[in-house]
Order: sequence, then C-alpha cells, then structure tokens
Amino acid sequence: MTITLIASVGENGVIGADGDLAWRNSDDLRRFRKLTLGHPVLMGRRTFESIGRPLPDRQNIVLTRAPRWSADGAEVAHSIPEALELVGERDLFVIGGGVVYAETIDLADRLEITHIEQDLPGDTHFPAIPPAGWERIRVDHRDGFSWVSYRRRPEPVSDLRTLLAQLQPELHRGEYVYCTVETVPSGDDPVVTVTEAEGVTLVLPREQADQLGMVGVFPCAWITLRVPSSLHAVGLTAAVATALSRHDISCNIIAGYHHDHLFVPADRSADAVAALHALSHSSP
Repeated sequence: MTITLIASVGENGVIGADGDLAWRNSDDLRRFRKLTLGHPVLMGRRTFESIGRPLPDRQNIVLTRAPRWSADGAEVAHSIPEALELVGERDLFVIGGGVVYAETIDLADRLEITHIEQDLPGDTHFPAIPPAGWERIRVDHRDGFSWVSYRRRPEPVSDLRTLLAQLQPELHRGEYVYCTVETVPSGDDPVVTVTEAEGVTLVLPREQADQLGMVGVFPCAWITLRVPSSLHAVGLTAAVATALSRHDISCNIIAGYHHDHLFVPADRSADAVAALHALSHSSP
C-alpha cells in the first residue's frame, strides 16, 4: 500500500474556509480526478459533506467520531487503523480535511500538492512539509500555481557499505564553472554558494556565467550523489574520490544536507558516472 496526501495549499498553508475549499481551479480538479480515479479516498465527515456526494469510481471512506453517522455510497471508519483495514493492500489517497491530513501525514509515502502562489483566506491548514523529511521529485509550473510531487526521504544511513550500495549518481545536463566574486550578483542562480572571508565561490551554468560577464574556471559536469547519508556518516567522500582517482578523474565534492554534489571535468562525465555505478555494484 502507498498512502498519498493530495491537497491544494496556499503560501500561508491554508486549504479551506468555512468547510469548503479555499481555492478552485478547473485544471487542478481534473488532475485530482485523474490521480484518484479507481483508488480508495479517505476524508473527514466535513469534507464529505462539503462535496455533497460520494466521488464516483472511487471507494469513499469517511473518518468520523460520530458512532451512528452514515451516508449512501460511503464506508465509515472511526479511526485511522480501521480505515486502513477497509483499504487493504490498495493505494490510498487522503483528500482532507486539515485534521485528517494531520493524522495521516506521518504515515504517508507521497504528497501531491498544488502550491498556490498567494496567501488564501481560510481557517483550515495543511501540515508543514519539512524539507528534511520530504523530497520534491516532480514540479510542473502553471500560471499562478505549481503541481509538486513529493516522496518521503529514506531514513539516513551512516554505515559506509550500505551507503555505497545505495549510491545513485545523477548527471545533470550542461556544463558548469567555478566563479569567485565579492558579492553574489542579482539574477544569479548558482548551483552551489560557498562564502569565505576571502570572497564567495559560486558554481554556475557556463551560459549564465557568460551572460553575467563572469570569468569561470574548471569547466565541469555536475553529478548529484543521491544517497540517504546521515550527517554522521564517515568515509563516503573519501570512497568516491578514491574510486574516481583510479580512473584519473579529478573531482570536487561538496556535501549538502540532502545530497552530496560532485563536480568532475566536463569531458570525463560519462567515465565518472560509470565508475560510480561500478563502486555501488561492487559494495557488499
């Protein structure tokens, strides 16, 4: 079973007002139908009553504390475990309201969020989505809002052998360069920013550096090391650097909170990715 929370959320976290949606959009409603069609949907009683009818071609499960509440076309659950029993092994979508989202977000595997680019008036909020716990895997920008798919980040790992076995290098398109500046110029969108007493080091797409008239060095490819590394892990950077050095590939590794970022000579990017895959597959 996969549990997915789906909601349309304002910049201030608001999703509802007076028992109804705080925002409506025809394209967003079509996307909601496409994603949830054929799947069980879990909602609170107020959400069900605001819709006014069961959603067609979906198993409608209503979570309520009222012992005698019932409605045609709806299955009633009085707790989250009871609702999950009704679902079985099928994938479940949680569709509101705020209390039900709050009670299920810790169980969720995925989030399908419409991020609305404005504050909304209302009295019902979606729970916070901490970046440490959730990773954006797909973003579709629209006029005034974005559809964003999240997946839960795996638990951080500190054992080196386990980390190497889960190593997933991702090569980004384009060429990048290192630039040193006193201050970050406006209109700049660096991949990495390192601030030191001597100045600021940026890693920029080469095209952007050229447009800004910035002198870049070390033409390189950018590889994201997607691995669930704990900040307490020891040896990952050394293992990667050693593996690349065996192939005479120089590298610069910058550790981030969520991923490590590796920069290698632009003309050796394919060799570097192959070496990293080999390192992962050779780990016990």
